[in-house]
Amino acid sequence: MKKIVEMARNSTEANGRDRFSCSIAVWELLQELGLAFGWRQHGTTYVAPPSLKKLDAPARHNYQPGDALDYKRLDAEDAMAWAGALDSAKQSPHFSAMLEECWTRRVPDGTACPPTLHSLILEFTEYAYGGGFVFANARLQQPPATAGRE
Repeated sequence: MKKIVEMARNSTEANGRDRFSCSIAVWELLQELGLAFGWRQHGTTYVAPPSLKKLDAPARHNYQPGDALDYKRLDAEDAMAWAGALDSAKQSPHFSAMLEECWTRRVPDGTACPPTLHSLILEFTEYAYGGGFVFANARLQQPPATAGRE
């Protein structure tokens, strides 16, 4: 079974996109492209239950999605920086070749780079420009109340 990364936020824009999902292979590819084109990760934080007291400086974690009970939050500044790096990647004359190479390395079963990959990257870039979000491997039933824009 393929793992799907589900992202969610409380969109403050009318008709704003509050959800996005992609395969784990695409999620990892998006990170690799972002890092190659200048994204400096800030780190994620775990979404704490409302019953816990707010932390002044929560510990920073990696970008590996947890399960449905381990939502991680990517803040707005980090999301927009990631989107900017992906925009830079798309402007590179080496983008298509890099995309093909990264995909082939990431999907070892020989599956060809899907034609929809370019549009998924564009969609994620637009989603990330919308600000912070939470993410997990499991399908999100309701975005946590703390998933709003930052």
